[in-house]
Amino acid sequence: MMRVCFVAACPGTDMRGGPRSLLETIDALGKQGVECFVLLPAHGRLSDELSRRGIPTCVIPYKRWIEGGEYPWRQRWHKLKQDFRIALQIAAQIEEWQCDIVYTNTLAIGVGAFAAFWLRKPHVWHIREFVYEDHGQVFVFGRNFTLRLVNFLSQACIVNSKAVAQKYEQWIAPAKLRVVYQAVNVTPGDATLIFPATHFRCIIVGALTAGKRQEDAIRAIAELVRTGVKVELLIVGDGDPQYREYLAEIVTKNQIEPYVKFYGYADNPFPLMQSADVVLVCSKCEAFGRVTVEGMRAGKPIIGTRSGGTQELIRDGFNGLLYTAGDERELAQKIRYICDRPDLAQRMGENGKQWAAEQFNQARYGKEIYLLLRQVCGKNLES
Repeated sequence: MMRVCFVAACPGTDMRGGPRSLLETIDALGKQGVECFVLLPAHGRLSDELSRRGIPTCVIPYKRWIEGGEYPWRQRWHKLKQDFRIALQIAAQIEEWQCDIVYTNTLAIGVGAFAAFWLRKPHVWHIREFVYEDHGQVFVFGRNFTLRLVNFLSQACIVNSKAVAQKYEQWIAPAKLRVVYQAVNVTPGDATLIFPATHFRCIIVGALTAGKRQEDAIRAIAELVRTGVKVELLIVGDGDPQYREYLAEIVTKNQIEPYVKFYGYADNPFPLMQSADVVLVCSKCEAFGRVTVEGMRAGKPIIGTRSGGTQELIRDGFNGLLYTAGDERELAQKIRYICDRPDLAQRMGENGKQWAAEQFNQARYGKEIYLLLRQVCGKNLES
């Protein structure tokens, strides 16, 4: 039986895309007979979920190697020494678990790769982010040095979209890059329990950060309200307080308070999507687009930006429409286009639901990841 040690990102009090994607990966590999173990930097919701699944975990206080600003060289050297010390602890735990392979679940962490190198065990990176474009952060040790190190310290790099592969292929050997679209599981709820929509409802789900561009959605709603369209916007998520205040100012300035509701964080946003008429994805550059797939699974047409992984998921006119990020007038036009054509909206929603169920299911995802891990481990697939 193959044993895989996952090195996960810092858990928090909620279950956003990263932790949910990790759980889906573990569940999918479990059905392939893989025994999974997880390293965490702290206790949190993710450790609770892993405990409920009976997955062995260990907490070691490692840090990320991406931050919000540039690091002076002296601090970089101190950070590197800290990572090496922590990597020795990680290596000891991997040895205790007798794992065959080390699997770092995010590009934001490097210590797992250091530990695998010292143990001479194969290492796989699952790259789920652009870092600069979507998170607005930088590598502590600099981009060129870090990404060349990623290439050196990995036998394979799984990426969650062609857009992500295209970005990193200048640093990582193309033969190591493997595009595997994430499985996306949803938990249906009773949409009738959600407060009723009074107008054509748009919903946008995600952390309140500048990169998600909820401001596009608000300004588009303002444009539509001014022209007499009966429309409302549900904003689901929390995050940067300053950006939340900025969004509220846009609402107040445009006098659209009755048409915009800040719902806050939702542990399971899927029933909220089911209550909507259209799902908006306004991110400037989404690496994959989990919300996009969830919206399709809810049977809703999607209006998303013509960028990043989003444009790989939305086939314009088939399961949704595309617009240019930052162009709220174009977004407003696309919302009105769907609002005025309920039959087309229903057809797009049905197309997306069927396509997403075929493309982003657990069986396909688990098999692809499993076969890649077997190849990396050099084991006979028939054994």
